[in-house]
Amino acid sequence: MPSRIRPELVSGDGRTPVLTNGTAYFAILNAVQAQDGLTHGRLHWRGKHCAIGSFFTVSKATLPWSIVDEVAAVNDSMPTLTSRQRKLRMVQWLRWKLKQVGMPGCERAKQPV
Repeated sequence: MPSRIRPELVSGDGRTPVLTNGTAYFAILNAVQAQDGLTHGRLHWRGKHCAIGSFFTVSKATLPWSIVDEVAAVNDSMPTLTSRQRKLRMVQWLRWKLKQVGMPGCERAKQPV
């Protein structure tokens, strides 16, 4: 089932690795941290990317649609924040999510506000 929030994405070809669970969230976190800020409501816009768009700019792997929609929904739930503020909140949320899925080293992550 394609993404409802990022319909411009297409399904993988079946030969591309699929990242799941903590590995997926960790890869998204790394991609987001490399950005200056995150855009809202679109995969890519004026040289900026949303959290999912950030992942696809650095990775050839694929993600399950459920993770794409979950991360995109969180990214888009902050329309009034600046792109820099959105990035900081996404980093905070991704660290919290990693703690929830039991990734080592994320025990001190604070729950998002």
